[in-house]
Amino acid sequence: MVKWSSGRVSGRRRANDKRRKPAAEGRRSEVKRPKVIVARPMGFCFGVQRAIGLAKSGKKQFGRISTLGELVHNPLVLRELEQAGIKSVRSARQVRDGALVIRAHGCPPETLDECGKLGIALVDATCPYVRKVQNVARRLKEQGYAVVVVGERNHPEVKSILGYCEGRGRVYSPKMRLKGGKIGVVAQTTMSRERLREAVASLSRFRYNELRVFDTICEEVAARQQAAARIAQQVDLVVVVGGRNSANSSRLAEIARNAGRRVVFVERASEVPRSIVERAGRVGIVAGSSTPSRVVCEIVEIVRNPAKEDRLNVS
Repeated sequence: MVKWSSGRVSGRRRANDKRRKPAAEGRRSEVKRPKVIVARPMGFCFGVQRAIGLAKSGKKQFGRISTLGELVHNPLVLRELEQAGIKSVRSARQVRDGALVIRAHGCPPETLDECGKLGIALVDATCPYVRKVQNVARRLKEQGYAVVVVGERNHPEVKSILGYCEGRGRVYSPKMRLKGGKIGVVAQTTMSRERLREAVASLSRFRYNELRVFDTICEEVAARQQAAARIAQQVDLVVVVGGRNSANSSRLAEIARNAGRRVVFVERASEVPRSIVERAGRVGIVAGSSTPSRVVCEIVEIVRNPAKEDRLNVS
């Protein structure tokens, strides 16, 4: 048994109308503008907004501050942070002074222990929803469950969750075969519910004493995915705005492609392919949770006026 916890058209001129222009002159055709549908929510999600705010306040408090890995997966945001004096490091040992920010994806507990031994001041910007998954994974391990994480093996969030399993956690694979005992399943917060269901269905083919599933997918991420699926049914082209290494942005592109729609994936407004947009009758715009709302607004303006020559000062 599986336990889930939880305008007007002008008339034709008469044939003998002498005012009719010669065919060589032709008639000026109106510029066709695509109809644009923008998905909601857009802009930073709560976790990203919180992480950026904590990093900036930490900069004021400690003077010098670094982030352990990329704070968020968006190059425009990272560039702005660097300009503000907030840079990323790969290891805690690279921190010489100031403080270290734990990014929104979290980190394994041994990393926190290492920082303690090195005497590094910490600013923990772990997303509360990621923290929830970490806590669930830890409790499952303590209760004797083998933990299966449905997510991307090399994603920092997944690595942080596995750290709380203390050797009793594995990343789900369709080929995995688990023997008996008690199995607990959690999901990376940016996974799609479809993938989680597929994983549970696959795991359910085998016998265990118990298979317990926790839906730990972020509700805002789920809302963006649902909006992407809904809009994909209404448009000819979907423009996904987000970092190319962003898991949740990639998921939005995947959802639109699975709906049979052409997808254009851009990180900034200057990347919008106007020739493609001009040929689309209806365009949907969806954005990842680490994409600034101003970038989405710039892209909306370009998509609505693809033939406009005097371009905006776009990112």
